[in-house]
Amino acid sequence: MELAFKNNPNLRLAELEVEKAQILRDDAYDYVDYFPTEGVVTLAFNQVFNAYQQAEIGLNTAKRAKLAAKDQLTKDVIAAYTEALMNYNNMKSMELTLKNTRDLHTVSSVAGKVGVISSYDFDSSITGLQQAEEGYRAAQLTYEGSIANLGSLLGQHPDWDPVLTSNALITTYEREDLSIDIIHGSSESVLVWTKQALLDIEKSKENWILPGLTSEERKIDMSTAELNYEDAKRTSRVLIEQMYYGIDTIEGQIKLAELAYEKAMKDKELAQLKYDLGLIPRLTLTPGADSLESKILAVSQANTQLCNLKLQLANLKAQYAFMIGEDVFEEADWTAPPVAANETEKL
Repeated sequence: MELAFKNNPNLRLAELEVEKAQILRDDAYDYVDYFPTEGVVTLAFNQVFNAYQQAEIGLNTAKRAKLAAKDQLTKDVIAAYTEALMNYNNMKSMELTLKNTRDLHTVSSVAGKVGVISSYDFDSSITGLQQAEEGYRAAQLTYEGSIANLGSLLGQHPDWDPVLTSNALITTYEREDLSIDIIHGSSESVLVWTKQALLDIEKSKENWILPGLTSEERKIDMSTAELNYEDAKRTSRVLIEQMYYGIDTIEGQIKLAELAYEKAMKDKELAQLKYDLGLIPRLTLTPGADSLESKILAVSQANTQLCNLKLQLANLKAQYAFMIGEDVFEEADWTAPPVAANETEKL
């Protein structure tokens, strides 16, 4: 996130929008900072004063957008980071699967030569190995693509090859009642208050006689702004509801994944004991038969599933918090940054 705040242009663009809006507002104020000799009922003064009102609304909106830009960028970084880390986890899991498949293929090759398995089974082993190799290459490309996306967001060069050291710790997300969060979203969501600003601009025209704008056009513009505002609130409500229940779903999946991981660890410990006693082999070609490697692979897969679900929850929490105006990033949801070597020496 520090890299994004430093290198991403979005925050600077938001600052420039504020500066531009401030200039427009100041210029508009200069035109109304006097009492016209013709009075305030003239068309010219109506137009000038309404221009000032619109500029004031534009300035306030730009300031609010500037404050939201950092949260927006934080949300985008979390989304890109969690995607990259999930793809990394999938790649490493696929790497272990490939290793296991290669080991099984080596055993199959020996078994085929001594006639323990048929040529059909050996051909199936070759096909399985090819599929695992293609799956691993696909996982690598997917990971590299997500790193490129993250690097672009952080302003890094195309060959950037980071070590992703943060891991999600979050397993639950305590929220308000859904109805309360919908109320928050109705005022705090960028989707809503940007449309509200446009509606406020149309409302500012109601009390003024403006050249080139008929009453019918005024009504149409007002109705359009009102409909867009109401549509934004409905869209915000739907998104908040979907994310709210999606969070509930992922929390339940995390609980199941934790149980699955615990079971996989116990099965691996038992398999290790059986292997040490010579009761099961390290590898087996018999489908469904116990082996130490199959239990090690099961632990890896269960751990990947659990880690990725935590990352999904961390990402969804950031999206949800952004919608309702809460802090997008919480350090407690993530592992602490690794201590640098020079800091370790100090400790």
